[in-house]
Amino acid sequence: MIERRQTIQRDLVYKAVMVLHNHPTAQEVFNHVKVAHPRIGMATVYRNLNLLVEEGRLLKIPVEGGPDRFDATVFEHCHMMCRICKRVVDIDFKPDQIALAKACNATGFRHIDPNLVVSGICPDCYEKTQDKG
Repeated sequence: MIERRQTIQRDLVYKAVMVLHNHPTAQEVFNHVKVAHPRIGMATVYRNLNLLVEEGRLLKIPVEGGPDRFDATVFEHCHMMCRICKRVVDIDFKPDQIALAKACNATGFRHIDPNLVVSGICPDCYEKTQDKG
């Protein structure tokens, strides 16, 4: 873990991710921090989110077709992501390390991220699709 001098901005960004607790995007973090610190810029939020990820204090969850999400829960865990709205939630599931090792051996891959992201459709989006039917 990389240690850096703690700044007010980094502390505000970290606390925003903790308070929002919904795997926020950088834009959501920016909107939250801007209330308490109106002069903060979007570039500062991005820079501090990435530094917090480098330090191991946040996880970055890449979202295909959408903005990355950030998570203050840094221990090994998995996520469920809605294919429609891109909402991300924690799920109580730990991938089988032996199965992952077998997958690496079979494919030649050298690393599999144990923080698996499973895609599906959230209840809200599913209900909207049923209403149209």
